[in-house]
Amino acid sequence: MDEGVRKDDASAVREELRRILASHDFEASDRNRNFLSYVVEEALSGRADRIKAYTIATSVFGRAADFDPQVDSIVRIEAGRLRRALERYYLTAGRADGVRIAIPRGGYVPAFSTHSASAPVPAAAPLAPCRTDSRRGCAILVRPFEEEGDHSSFPNFSRGLTRQVIVGLTRFTDLFVFGADTAFSHEAAQGEGAAPGGALDFDLLLAGGTALTADRFVLEALLSDARTGRYIWGGTFDRTLEPGEILRVRDEVANSVVRSLAQPYGVIFSERAREVEGKPPGSFSSYDSVIRFYQYWRTYDRALIRSVQDGLEQAIRRDPDYAEAFACLSQVHVNLLRFGHEPSRTAADLLKRARDLALRAVELAPHCSRGHHALALAYWFGGDVAGGLAELRTGLSLNPNDTEIMSDLGLRHAVLMQWDEALPLLRDSYARNPAQPGNYRIGLALYHYMQGRHAEALAEMRRMTVEHAIPAFVVVASAAAELGLAAEAEAAVQAILRIDPAYGDHAKADLMARNAHPDIVAAMIEGLRKAGLPGRETGCPRESPGRQRAMPGLRIDQALEAASARGMPR
Repeated sequence: MDEGVRKDDASAVREELRRILASHDFEASDRNRNFLSYVVEEALSGRADRIKAYTIATSVFGRAADFDPQVDSIVRIEAGRLRRALERYYLTAGRADGVRIAIPRGGYVPAFSTHSASAPVPAAAPLAPCRTDSRRGCAILVRPFEEEGDHSSFPNFSRGLTRQVIVGLTRFTDLFVFGADTAFSHEAAQGEGAAPGGALDFDLLLAGGTALTADRFVLEALLSDARTGRYIWGGTFDRTLEPGEILRVRDEVANSVVRSLAQPYGVIFSERAREVEGKPPGSFSSYDSVIRFYQYWRTYDRALIRSVQDGLEQAIRRDPDYAEAFACLSQVHVNLLRFGHEPSRTAADLLKRARDLALRAVELAPHCSRGHHALALAYWFGGDVAGGLAELRTGLSLNPNDTEIMSDLGLRHAVLMQWDEALPLLRDSYARNPAQPGNYRIGLALYHYMQGRHAEALAEMRRMTVEHAIPAFVVVASAAAELGLAAEAEAAVQAILRIDPAYGDHAKADLMARNAHPDIVAAMIEGLRKAGLPGRETGCPRESPGRQRAMPGLRIDQALEAASARGMPR
């Protein structure tokens, strides 16, 4: 895709240099801008052999003639900062630039490359294909973070941070993560100029640098595709240090990096999901089937569940030791039950299949949180409330970075009206991982509703994007009715009837089967009565032929927008 820049293309390189220096997205100090200009001009003038630490220090940084790079590490430190500034630039404003300037690791001589006109824009290029052998997920190497500044007071700080990130990533079993010993030995053996991937054959590379002062710690991290060199993600984590807090801050930053990358809806998932999106169902691989499951899990879209189920069934046959595929398939069976997608099978049959699959996932990977999450849902919807909560707590203890389990545990406590347990879990989960689906916000909505804050409850529900979850529409209908928002209430009622025309005849039994607290059940039935849901339990008459109907297939947020468009206030 890339080819070297010819000597007669020097003008193009100089134009690229001017473009970089003029960009607000090139976040470099004045001396690093001078650093970049100096090495580029020296290389273009045929003096690349003079680009050494000594000449840079004396020509750019104003060091005296007795400068010793073994004693003064300023050039190495600033080169690391300059590399990352260039990498961030090409991740943002410069992602479509035809000419690239880089400072390869292991030296200070710049490298120039061009991208052909037919090459895809880097930010939209597909992630390098993941393994088709025993590695089911993407393989990631965490390169030891470079140190900037004086780390003498904490000589092993960056190594410890690297290890913490690796440990956090290994808790997500759909990733193949090279261990700390491999990461450190690979760095030593390959040297600064090692080619991405190398003999280890990894897909993703996480690298970066740390800056540590008496009162501040900063980590700059970059994730790249090892096959193409394309930068996928970059993040800066800046923390204030208090005396005695350095290790706590280190671990908190490591966990923030892990959550950004490895969550089912994090950076790696999003990149992989973009590639999987266009594949026909017949091309399922084991890992792709899991990615498709999480795409379905965002909305519970009924149109997807059959193909997702079929893909996971193929996955466990093809790959019978893939714990996560068993866990995902278990959750599919729970949804077949709780959303009534498969009325031909009894609840007992679906629950048994869900439990068996989840137990197999736990057996295959007892320290993986996903299997325990699946088992928790099988227990919960089977009426074993204590067992469900216990499995969720176990899963969260195994992987504190799994905010989806944190959210689900918070939701279960909310349904039981155990607000002191529910609220911190729900709020913290969305603070830590705003990208996760809004499905668990129903727990926060229930809290507001039961405190009489119906507007706040409706505001939480407007942040959900589900299509086939009746309880969500129940809360919307009830809150809108209490607020006198007739159009919103009507839209939610029609969404319920579209899913289950007879819901008003058995709403109480359905809510009780979901283990809702009796006070919540009573409040929701009264809210449905005010919203006008027809049925025996609400006491409302059946719908008349001329009654206004909501558009079919709308998510909650879309249904509310449609209702608002009919002239009712939001």
